[in-house]
Amino acid sequence: MRNRVFLYITRSNELLVFDHIDQRYLAPQIPGGTVECGEEPAVAALREATEETGLSGLRVVRLQGSCKENLASVGKNEHIQAWFYHLETNEVTERRWRHVELDPSDGADPIEFELYWVGLSDVPTLGGLDGRMLPKLRSLLGNRQSCGDSSVCQ
Repeated sequence: MRNRVFLYITRSNELLVFDHIDQRYLAPQIPGGTVECGEEPAVAALREATEETGLSGLRVVRLQGSCKENLASVGKNEHIQAWFYHLETNEVTERRWRHVELDPSDGADPIEFELYWVGLSDVPTLGGLDGRMLPKLRSLLGNRQSCGDSSVCQ
């Protein structure tokens, strides 16, 4: 079973999402990745956030939740333990920018992302499990607008 972190990075009332430049995934995603052997999930959250976004002014706000998940629902023959974290930044960025993750955990070539901020009420449908804790994030941030995915991990 692989251990993964999923990261909701917010700035004010905006969420950071990204697209893969090579279009290996068509739906927008949130940053995240694999927890290394012996690494605490909260430490992995900050490391992965920095690697995938280039941001340095990040802080962990809270663990949104965790779950064990069979990824057959997203077309993968794998089980994971997933931790969903809320991180914040006040770092000034462009509305959109590109960043290259130089050392992907699967050993593949570097991956280029186009990152961008979206309002919490305007988040596009996210790929995979990425939207799993979005309703909880919105609720905790006082944004009570409805969302298409109402599933919740404990």
